[in-house]
Amino acid sequence: MLPRLMESVARRLIIIIVATGTVSVIGGLVIGRYVIPDRGAGPDTTSVAPAPTPSTAPPPSPPAVSPTPTLVPKPDSAGGGSPDAASGSQVPGLPTRINEFGIPVGYPHTAAGAVSACANYDKAYGIRENRVPSRIKDVFRSMALPEDAERLANSIMEIDKQNAIYFKLNSLQSPTMNWIGRVTGYSVRSYQEDEANITLWGIVGIGIYDSKDPKLAPREGWGTDNCQVVWNSGDWKLKDAGDGPWTPGITERAAEGFRDFLLVGAGQ
Repeated sequence: MLPRLMESVARRLIIIIVATGTVSVIGGLVIGRYVIPDRGAGPDTTSVAPAPTPSTAPPPSPPAVSPTPTLVPKPDSAGGGSPDAASGSQVPGLPTRINEFGIPVGYPHTAAGAVSACANYDKAYGIRENRVPSRIKDVFRSMALPEDAERLANSIMEIDKQNAIYFKLNSLQSPTMNWIGRVTGYSVRSYQEDEANITLWGIVGIGIYDSKDPKLAPREGWGTDNCQVVWNSGDWKLKDAGDGPWTPGITERAAEGFRDFLLVGAGQ
């Protein structure tokens, strides 16, 4: 397949993604991140090497959508209740601050908080400016578990190096590189009080602008990204991330199984 390289946005974040009040748990989804189909040969382009733990593997259940559970309590009848009791916010999963790398952090200890964390972390390590070797390790240290930050950063650097070779560039930071992605939906594969495994779904475009080589020219595709977060030191921290298939497309029935986000704030 063409490089499974792009996890998320190609410009600096500050659109804060928060979970909606309900979520579909979809069985049988392969973990991972956005990929683009390619019938020809391509490099080995896993974005983040999964940690060897059973919790990062997708459950072997059939691909069916289970009943939609409520992530957070509904407001009370008087309208004064909070949907996200853990944070006191009327917006479920809302982070409380932005860190030094422009990444939303400080999530409520709820399933909605875990979903929001995964989506924003996925965006953060998909931004090309955050992936330069002088920055990537500090970026992961700001949002991942201390024992996993360096592994995740090293995986990104190695894959970016391989993909630069594939695209015949000195660096993926080149202005000739098309590198744009958007997270548009999610599902919760599993949730426990202190651990969550989330599947993110969206679209990505990647390639070399104006390239005459069809293997290098920009292409777009829908796909999934996996995220595992654990509750640590008062926040959801990234434990692991991995690539997934380039389906479902937005015209496929399976796409209806992903839930929408609430978008809070504005980009820059």
